[in-house]
Order: sequence, then C-alpha cells, then structure tokens
Amino acid sequence: MKKTWRTALIAGALALLMATPAMAGSWQADAKGYWYQNDDGSYPASCWQWVDGNGDGVAECYYFDGSGYLLVSTVTPDGCTVDGNGAWTVGGVVQTKTVAQAPATAPAQPQVPATQGSVPATGMVWLSATGEKYHKINNCGKMDPARARSISIEEATQRGYTACDKCF
Repeated sequence: MKKTWRTALIAGALALLMATPAMAGSWQADAKGYWYQNDDGSYPASCWQWVDGNGDGVAECYYFDGSGYLLVSTVTPDGCTVDGNGAWTVGGVVQTKTVAQAPATAPAQPQVPATQGSVPATGMVWLSATGEKYHKINNCGKMDPARARSISIEEATQRGYTACDKCF
C-alpha cells in the first residue's frame, strides 16, 4: 500500500510539472517510469540534469539511469540521495539552483544529449575520490568510475578544483 501511495504522489507531482510549459523540454512517462525529453528530442541518460520544469527560474537536479529513466527514492550510483520526486537532496533538503530564463521571444537553447561519461549540457563534471581536477568523463586516466561523483562545474571551481588537462 505504501508503494502505491508513493507512486501516486510521484505521478501527481510530475503531472503538475508536465501541465506547465517548460522552455527546455518536458517530462514524459510510460509503464516503466518517467524521463525528461529535451527540446531537440534527446534525453539524459546515466547522468544528472538540472530541470526547471515549471519555468520559475529555479531548477532541481535529477538523476537518470542508463536507459534514461528518473531514479526515485534511492541512492544514485555516485552516492547521492534522491527523494520521492527524484530530486537530489542533501540532509533531506532538495537542492536547487537559479537558472536564466530566456525572454519569451527568444528560442530555447537546444541541449546536447548526455551520455555515460559525458558532461551534461547543464555543466556537471566528474570528481575522482582523490585529486584536484574535475573531468568531462567519469573514467579519465586511472579514475574509478564507480567512485567518481558528479557536481556542477561552478561548485567544483568554488572548491578549488581545476580542469583536467587530458579530457578538457
């Protein structure tokens, strides 16, 4: 019963997100779950993506599995937690960031499809368990992909990380 209630809550929340116009894509659903389709028809897979689903200028970060489906109420492969709506949380608090809103007359910027080991169009990079560099791919050099974690490029530079000479 608890699982049914959670599924209904997720479906309702995502239905609300889908009911409002989104400039950068839209939520989609099928029997397997939810995914986010970018304006260009691509979708994120095996990565994080910031999504401003309601166009309010505040985006939440979501993790999509290798098939492109949203992970919900679990721990992601990089060790982060996502809530019942799939949003990244730290200490139970949904993490958000302000995103630029394009003027109503400007065309939306297309997003590059994100694939395993790539930097999503949202500016996420990979950090190794040790080291002082950030990477475009989660297996650069001797980096262990299972221990790599993704964060925003802004956060990486704020923490003092610099770009890897090999993959940037």
